[in-house]
Amino acid sequence: MRRHCRPIFLLVLMVSIVVAGMAGQSSAATRPVVTCSNGIVAAAHPLASQAGLQILMKGGNAIDAAVATAAVLNVVEPDFSSIAAGGVMMIYHEGTNEIECINANAPNPANASMETLTKDTAQRGYRAGMVPAALKAWCEALEKYGTMSLAEVLNPAIEYAEKGFPITRRLSSAIESNSVLLSIYPTSAAIFLPDGTAPQPGDILVQKDLARTMRRVAAEGPDVFYKGEIADEMANFYQENGGLFIKDDFANYEVEWQKPLHSTYRGYDVYAPGGEFCGALVLEQLNIVEAFELGTIGNESPDVLHLMAEATKLAGADRDKYIADPMFIDIPEKALVSKEYAAAQRSLINMAKAMDKVSGGDADKYENTTHISVVDKDGNMVSYTTSIGSSFGTGVVVGNTGVFFNNGGGWMEFDENHINKIEPHKRPMNNISPVFVFKDGKPSMNIGTPGGDAIWQTMFQLVVNVIDFGMDVQSAIEAPRYRIYNFGSNDLRMESRMAEDVVKDLAARGHKIRMFSDWTMSVGGAQGVVIDHDRGVLMGGADPRRDGYVVGW
Repeated sequence: MRRHCRPIFLLVLMVSIVVAGMAGQSSAATRPVVTCSNGIVAAAHPLASQAGLQILMKGGNAIDAAVATAAVLNVVEPDFSSIAAGGVMMIYHEGTNEIECINANAPNPANASMETLTKDTAQRGYRAGMVPAALKAWCEALEKYGTMSLAEVLNPAIEYAEKGFPITRRLSSAIESNSVLLSIYPTSAAIFLPDGTAPQPGDILVQKDLARTMRRVAAEGPDVFYKGEIADEMANFYQENGGLFIKDDFANYEVEWQKPLHSTYRGYDVYAPGGEFCGALVLEQLNIVEAFELGTIGNESPDVLHLMAEATKLAGADRDKYIADPMFIDIPEKALVSKEYAAAQRSLINMAKAMDKVSGGDADKYENTTHISVVDKDGNMVSYTTSIGSSFGTGVVVGNTGVFFNNGGGWMEFDENHINKIEPHKRPMNNISPVFVFKDGKPSMNIGTPGGDAIWQTMFQLVVNVIDFGMDVQSAIEAPRYRIYNFGSNDLRMESRMAEDVVKDLAARGHKIRMFSDWTMSVGGAQGVVIDHDRGVLMGGADPRRDGYVVGW
C-alpha cells in the first residue's frame, strides 16, 4: 500500500524514535543498530539519509530513494560527491528477482593521453577530470526501476543547495585542508571560500549555481546536461581554460548495465561488481579464508588477523596484475573468484610468518568516495558507491554549474606497459566494490564503503564480521580494522584500538605494523543493512568514522 508523506516535524520525530529506541543493540558499538520494517536508508550524512527516507514515506521505492539520497550528498558533502561523479550502482529488484549493476565509472575524455597529460595535470586543475557519469546512472536507474520522476527525487537536493544547510565539522575541516587548492580557481573559491577563509561548523553553505543546474536537469531531463546548454557551458569553460573536454565527450557518454560477479561463502551467496571494479578481490579474499573456521579461532585474534591480512596481500597483488578496463584488456574474472584459484592462493600462506613480497597469482591458468545502502518495504535494494576521486575532485568548479568533476585519471599510470595506463575513453581501475549477500535465495545484507585502496579490504572484513563472528551490522562497521598499503610489500596498518598483545604477536610473525588513530577514515566509512526475514526487520548501521547516519520507519 502506498503511504502518504507525513509533515516534516512528524518525520523528524519518527526518525528520532527509530534512532533512540532500538532493540538488539550490541555493547561493542558506540551507536545502536537502527531497526525498522518499512524501509531504511544508510548514507554518509544525516540530511541525505533523511531525504531518502522522505521519498520512501511518500511511496517511492529503493531506487527512487537512492537517487534522492545521492543528489543530496552532492550538496552536503561536495568534497566526496557530485552529479558528475563516477561509481557503480547495484540494484536488486524484488519483482523480477534480478541483480544488476550500472557501471558508471567515469572514463577519460577523448583527448586524454600520455601526450596531453602528466601525472600532476591528470590529478588537479583545468586539464584534469573524467566524463560526468553519475547523473546518467541516476536517470537510467529511475527509468528502468523507479516509480517517481526525476524532478521529485531531485527536489530535496535542490532545496538544500538553494537555501543552504549548516556544514559539519568534518566538511569545515575538509574545506580548510583544501583551501590552497580551492583558492586557485575563482569558481571554486567563490562558493567555498567566500571571504577567503573556510566556513566554520554550523555556518550555512549555499550553492545557488548547483541548485540552478539541478533545477534545469529536473525540468528538462539529462539531455540538457549531456547534450544541451549545460554541456555547452562545460565544454566552453574547459576550452577557455586550456582543458581537454569537448562537447562530444558528454554527448556520447553511456552507462553500461552489467551482471555482478558471484561466489559463495559458508552457505551464503555473495555478489559484487566485476570489470574494472574490485568486487573480484572481495570474493577472492572470502574464498581464501573459507577453509579456516574463523569463528572458532576467535574474533580479532592474532591467527585470524594474520590469515585475513595475508589473504588481502594476495588479492592486492592480483589487483595490480589483472584489474583494469575490460574494454582494453582481458580479466580472468572466473578464475579470480573460483574456489580452485583460492586454494592455490591459500597454499602460499604460512601461519608462522608474514609474506614480505607478494606477486600476482597465475589466475590465467584458472580462468574521497561515498556509499548509500537502501532497502524498501518490498525488498528492493540499492547499494551505490560513488566517487569524485580526491577530495573536491579536480578542485575546479566547472563554470557556473556548481559542479566538481571526478579526477580518477590521476590514479592511472603513465607507463606504456601498464594495464591501467591512461588512454582516451578508458575507465580507470576502481577500488569500489559494494556487496549484496543472499541466504536461501533471499537478500540478507547490503553493504558498501568509500576508502580508496581500503574499500575492498574493508568489505571483506565487514562480511567476515557479520557471518563468521555474528556481529550486528553496527558492531561489524565499528570493529577496529586493518589496511594493507603498498601491495607487494608487507605494510600492515591497524587502528590503535587493536589489543596490544595481538599487535605484538603479529609483529613477531614479521608483519611490519604501523598504527592509525583509534578511528580513521583511512579504512573507509561504511554503511550497511542486514535483513531479518523471519521477523520482517531491517537493521542498519553507519560508520562513526564519517558523518554517516541511518534512518528508517
